[in-house]
Amino acid sequence: MSKNPRITSEEVGIIKRAQAGDESAFNILFHKYKGFVENILFQYIKDMDEAKDMANFVFLKVYNNLSKFTKYDSFGGWLRILTNRVAIDYLRTMENKQVALGDDVGRLPATETSSSYEDEIVNRLTYKQLLSEFNKLSEDARRIFELYYKDRMTVEEISKALRIPTGTIKSTLSRTRKRIQKRLKIN
Repeated sequence: MSKNPRITSEEVGIIKRAQAGDESAFNILFHKYKGFVENILFQYIKDMDEAKDMANFVFLKVYNNLSKFTKYDSFGGWLRILTNRVAIDYLRTMENKQVALGDDVGRLPATETSSSYEDEIVNRLTYKQLLSEFNKLSEDARRIFELYYKDRMTVEEISKALRIPTGTIKSTLSRTRKRIQKRLKIN
């Protein structure tokens, strides 16, 4: 198990700047602690690619909760707790689905969702860019993306939950991914 990172006075300043809304300070925190978060997630999930994807959700929680954080010298512990909770929630979700490993019923084929090329691009994008693109989505598209990527629901499950035809969900996911790729100039 990796130790909590020791926080320096310089890092306390970065955290305070991020709390004040300085996005470059938040990006520094993101890049500095991304590996720490991924390693914790990997200990739970045992899949490094999945851990890297899940790290983005942890940092979304950090972003949303950073204003409430006050114990600067325990930032590493706070980050570990958030990460543990995300991992446990993920495992509970997977356990509740009771889907056999490798059974992607209702998920879009890998060629329609992401490729290693897309994964590499996402890893190169800054958290700020990802958050900005997510915030530009329509409310309906944002909800579908959140259910599909964050909550790991299948197209069928989203269809039932939102009472939207599966074809509409698939086309929304596809069109929105293409639109984001075009806006970010990803070929």
